[in-house]
Amino acid sequence: MTVKIFALGDSITYGFPYGPHQSWVRLVSQWTSLDIVNGGINGDTTTFMLHRLSAALEENPTHLIFLGGTNDAYWGQALRVVAENVLEVHRRCQERGVQLIMGLPIPVDEPQVDALLSEYRAFYQDLADREGLPVIPFHKAFYDAAGRFKTQLTTDGCHPNIDGYEAMAEVAEKAVKNLWHNRG
Repeated sequence: MTVKIFALGDSITYGFPYGPHQSWVRLVSQWTSLDIVNGGINGDTTTFMLHRLSAALEENPTHLIFLGGTNDAYWGQALRVVAENVLEVHRRCQERGVQLIMGLPIPVDEPQVDALLSEYRAFYQDLADREGLPVIPFHKAFYDAAGRFKTQLTTDGCHPNIDGYEAMAEVAEKAVKNLWHNRG
């Protein structure tokens, strides 16, 4: 089977502020030789990602990495709304036979926003556990051994810098390799 992955996300998938050529998506694709489409759009919320899902699925991916929620959290979006969007993404992927991979959003350096992101991450992880979905724990790359946020991996307390995107790519590469290793 030929693997094609669509990465559906926001600016953190896109590679802001550098562009897709410096994104975690490009690095993972380069390191693994997997065909990964960067479907990140700056400013996207889970609602807009849901609206873009049909176009993403028209790319005929075998897998879809969903990494969203940061902009929802900045807008103060309730977990209920984000959960409904993610459940619909999951349902549509199932209908099309596309393996959904849940990306857990990275932290931000704003306590109220990060508290919402923590709620979203917990929901994503719970959904993945219930449905047997693979998970990419991107957020873990941004915490030190004591559990403190490594803001030095960001440009602005939210968007990764070059080192941050490399750290995300390392987490994603490991998760993707585990996915295919566990299949065989």
